[in-house]
Amino acid sequence: MDVAILTYSGLPQLDAYDAPLLPALAELGVDARPVIWDDPEVDFREVRAAVVRTVWDSHLRRDTFVAWAEKVGRLTKLFNSAEVLRWNTHKLYLRELEAKGVPVTPTVWVEKGGGLDLEALMQSFGWESLVLKPAVSAGALKTYIIPRAEAAAATSLVTDLAASCELMVQPYLKAFETEGERSYIFIDGAFSHAVRRPPTLQSAPRGFAKPTVFTPDNSEELKLTERVLEAIDRPLLYARVDVATDNTGVTRLQEVEVTEPSLFLSLDPEAPRRLARAIVAKL
Repeated sequence: MDVAILTYSGLPQLDAYDAPLLPALAELGVDARPVIWDDPEVDFREVRAAVVRTVWDSHLRRDTFVAWAEKVGRLTKLFNSAEVLRWNTHKLYLRELEAKGVPVTPTVWVEKGGGLDLEALMQSFGWESLVLKPAVSAGALKTYIIPRAEAAAATSLVTDLAASCELMVQPYLKAFETEGERSYIFIDGAFSHAVRRPPTLQSAPRGFAKPTVFTPDNSEELKLTERVLEAIDRPLLYARVDVATDNTGVTRLQEVEVTEPSLFLSLDPEAPRRLARAIVAKL
């Protein structure tokens, strides 16, 4: 095998968005196959490269995943690198990017074992609703939308969640309900395509049901996503920069996904080939 396309046991053959990568690599003469990332039978010394894709249980065992990545990175070429995966799997990276001038959605951090008076916080900032979630999370796991009327009662939820992990608290952005998030996908540092996505949290109101590809017509927004990559200043085979409009009409960074994001390859006919060529160039 030339390239191991890493997934998890729940998606042994990759998801539909990523599946076109395999034939795109085959067209270039590359033997690429899906591999379960934590399969103990896999010898990564026997593959030329390993590409992290749908490892969608990694956030449940972050320490294990990061240690695995460091080991695999010593045995073969790993993309993205173990150092990038460690950095990106804890959302404190947002604080680092904000310090570099990237406009990030305002965030209040709660240390492990800490607490926070949500009612006082919302009154102080004038938030009507907030989002509460772990700093290590994916797929809206343990993510809550809390309106101001429920803030006092939800303060105990902060204490309960913080007993086991750091938390982040942000204003709920009303634009999610109509605009969703805009995801800008980059391959080997170059812009590839953009996708508009509905909210990940199923309980959130949504103006549309499925991700759709779009042509960016806001050059400033594209420039913002490019600034994010410049601020990261690390080699990246792939990256997804998620932005949204805040409650004052300002575009802000939501997340940078450089671990296991859906890249929505199937929504752009050329995207699988772009990623395949980038992988081959690194072999």
